[in-house]
Amino acid sequence: MTTITIDIPDNNTSEVISQLKKLGVKVRESKLSQLDKLTKEDYQKNFSNQAKANRKNLLKYL
Repeated sequence: MTTITIDIPDNNTSEVISQLKKLGVKVRESKLSQLDKLTKEDYQKNFSNQAKANRKNLLKYL
């Protein structure tokens, strides 16, 4: 999964979110004060998942 952070003007927020959900995009709203912390956690989860997948793929060849 790829995580993208976007800024949406307040007057278009509900319209943009509804369009993204129609396209099958998982939307998670966060406060700006917590954005760095959430991004760091997301990176850690992403790298952990990639490492697990790489280990499984490597074990097939051993």
